[in-house]
Amino acid sequence: MGTHRFFIKQIDPTSKEIKFPGDIAHQIQHVLRLKQSDCVIVLDGEGNAYQVELSQVDAGETIGKITEVGEVKSGLNINLHLYFPLSKREKVEWILQKGTEVGVYAFHPFISQRSLVQNSEISEKRKTRWESIIREAAEQSGRSRLPTLHKPESLPGAIKIAAASLNKVVAAWVGEGNRILKDALTDTRHLVKRLESVPSLGLFVGPEGGFSENEIEALKQTGAETVSLGVHVFRMETAAVVFPALVMYELSDLKRSE
Repeated sequence: MGTHRFFIKQIDPTSKEIKFPGDIAHQIQHVLRLKQSDCVIVLDGEGNAYQVELSQVDAGETIGKITEVGEVKSGLNINLHLYFPLSKREKVEWILQKGTEVGVYAFHPFISQRSLVQNSEISEKRKTRWESIIREAAEQSGRSRLPTLHKPESLPGAIKIAAASLNKVVAAWVGEGNRILKDALTDTRHLVKRLESVPSLGLFVGPEGGFSENEIEALKQTGAETVSLGVHVFRMETAAVVFPALVMYELSDLKRSE
């Protein structure tokens, strides 16, 4: 088993030690059963890694001594922004967990005409839970950076933001019978090879009832391409995981220009 990894935000780079927050301290002591002098890796979510030797592990608090500081590269050749409709609690949590595992860079929940949830207001308790799910999935899957969780937007707002800020936008649509994902990624492959920075790709997944014709037209008007994910019709939460996984697979052989 490799060295255990934990994400902790806002680490003081000048400090010589790290005090672990309560939930991580509990995991270290009671789940992983780590002891004094054991070593772990602490990540700040921004690409910095800290080698830490545990110096105190007890009921009072858990503290580690920083022994080495370094930078870790994500290893991903593209930043995937996943746009998905708000839905039932268990579906959203599934998408955040599995999306993190397959390599999603940022999550953008939205409200559409047919999304099951029509209220974009998210309580602080739910936001904290979602962030915890993302963090635990990132630790488990060996991510070096934490995916960003954006606040919910209306679909028109999400489309506008994506068109203005991303290199390319692709929407999975059951009504698309001809264009497959491999074809839509042809120019993206050239971007990955050409750009010095990591290009960004937006992936839109429709709600349980699908995108309306007006919504598809709004996507297309901003330059988004529609693609088919295959002959089978996926559940919304399945498509939200399969879509980025397929993109990662299609582009996994590419290396960016240095």
